[in-house]
Amino acid sequence: MTNAMSAAETMGSVTVNRVELSLAADAQMLFLARMTAAAVASRADFELERVEDLRLAIDELCIRLMSAATGPARITLVFQWDESGLDVLGTLVPVGGPSSNGHRAPMADAGTYDELSERILDALVDGHGGDEIDGIHRAWVRMECVEHLA
Repeated sequence: MTNAMSAAETMGSVTVNRVELSLAADAQMLFLARMTAAAVASRADFELERVEDLRLAIDELCIRLMSAATGPARITLVFQWDESGLDVLGTLVPVGGPSSNGHRAPMADAGTYDELSERILDALVDGHGGDEIDGIHRAWVRMECVEHLA
C-alpha cells in the first residue's frame, strides 16, 4: 500500500508546501519516490538539473534507509518547500512499529553511513544527514533555491 498527501500552510508571509509519501521499503517501489521527488522539485521551480539531482539524492536516501531495515518496513518521505529551498525527511518504520508521522525532531549529523553514499549526497544536495532514535532510522536532504546560494 502506498499513501500520498499534500498540503500548503502559510506561516506568517511564507507559504510552506508539504507532500508526504509512504511506501514499502522495497527497491521495486523506489520509482514512486523518484517520481514524487521530480514532481515536487518541478513544482518548487527548480531547474531541470536540480530536479535530476534531487531524484538521484532521494534514491540514495531511500537505499540508505532500506539498508538499515532488519525486517519488513515502510519508508515515509516528507517533502517540504518554500521560497528558500526544499527539505526531504525520510523515516524507516518497521512494520508494526511506531510512526513519526513526519514530525521533525532535530537531526544529528550523519556518521554511520558509508563514505561513497556521503560523497554522492555531497555532490547532489546542499545538506544531508541522518540518525537513529529508539530503532527508528531517519535521513534528510536539503536543496537551497539557486537565488539563495548566490
